[in-house]
Amino acid sequence: MPLQAKLILLSLVPLLLVTAITSWISIYQAQTLGKKEVELFRAGLIKSKETALKDSVDLAFDAISHIYNDPNLPEEVAKQEVKQIIDKLRYGTEGDGYFFAYDETGVNLVHPIIPELVGQNLIDIQDENGDFLIAALLHQARNGGGYHEYLWQKPSSGESVPKLSYAAWLDKWNWMIGTGLYIEDISKEVARLQSEINKNIETTFFTVIVIMIVTVAVIVVITLAVNLHEHKLADRSLKELAHKTVMFQEDEKKHLARELHDGINQLLVSSKCHLELLSNKIDQPELQQHLVKSQHSLMTAINEVRHISHQLRPSALDDIGLQAAMNSLLQDFKAHSGVEVESSLTTESGKLKSEVATTLYRVAQESLTNIGKHANANKVSVILQQMGNMLQLIIRDDGVGFDVSTAMRKQGIGLRNMRERVEFIGGDFEIESEPGFGTEITVLLELDGLVYG
Repeated sequence: MPLQAKLILLSLVPLLLVTAITSWISIYQAQTLGKKEVELFRAGLIKSKETALKDSVDLAFDAISHIYNDPNLPEEVAKQEVKQIIDKLRYGTEGDGYFFAYDETGVNLVHPIIPELVGQNLIDIQDENGDFLIAALLHQARNGGGYHEYLWQKPSSGESVPKLSYAAWLDKWNWMIGTGLYIEDISKEVARLQSEINKNIETTFFTVIVIMIVTVAVIVVITLAVNLHEHKLADRSLKELAHKTVMFQEDEKKHLARELHDGINQLLVSSKCHLELLSNKIDQPELQQHLVKSQHSLMTAINEVRHISHQLRPSALDDIGLQAAMNSLLQDFKAHSGVEVESSLTTESGKLKSEVATTLYRVAQESLTNIGKHANANKVSVILQQMGNMLQLIIRDDGVGFDVSTAMRKQGIGLRNMRERVEFIGGDFEIESEPGFGTEITVLLELDGLVYG
């Protein structure tokens, strides 16, 4: 795995784990608190309904108390008048607030909304959930008054909705008198509150997600930026090291070329002179023949040493400059390859710094070597020209050409080395080639600071 990916993972994995755990805890707590809040809210609404129901039943008891407690009225007359009063009592804006009455066996005595129920025994009646609601209300009433929740048909809408009733007991007659309130509005309020809580939880969740995404993006960007910065520093250091290594090698080549030219080559020339002197003093044909062969071998060695010395580092590059060294290089290339060479080498006064001259010379040398090996060219053009403070080197051939991107990926070490050497001294390196259309290499240098005065 790349170092960059490892850095990102090391940064993100702990963050994602902590964020996920924190988010889960926060959402769980929010859901728990929301559930408790909904329960408290519903309990508060129910409590307010219960208080209203008990107050309504107390008012109904107050309305019938003067008859219920009148000892002068016959019981049947009193009962009939109480039924009439209960039947007429109403509250609520929609007329859904009414009172009902049952005897101890579950027979309905008063029901102003559904009068056909009067006289029926409803002790076994059940709502849609199977709740024996009359029996439950009778039980609550006998035990001092109480509440019961069930489903009942709402008169104004005809729908079965939740209803909360309160029932109280008339001890003297063993009657249950009660009333109820439809509490579907409570369900709606509870559902609305639950929806708001869910929206808040979702908003919190998405906020956490957005913050996490932004944080992840920031970390990735920062990590990439740091990695890119470090990569650039490392790349720059590597290029500097490579350049120093190359220049050190050039110095070594220069030293070795001097040693070969001034040392070994001079010894070989001296040996050849001594052999020539010796040949003038020997008259025997057999010995003369050996001397001639020795002289020929020495001459071959001298030429080879000169060639190696020139390949390592042409003395003209250090003695009389780039232009002379380039001319010598082109002449050698033409002599060895047989390829036609056209050249235009013009530079103004001033001597290029050693590393600049060396870089341009090596680019030309590497290019000519590649042309000789791969291009199968008939003609090569080399242009070295100065335009103001810009120096341009163009090497063009009419060979077979190649695909630049493929060559750079597979076998373009020499091409990459040329590019890196030119770019290190601040120049631009371009290569253009297509199969069948030859190749052109261009180097462009700004001479400010690269020329001795």
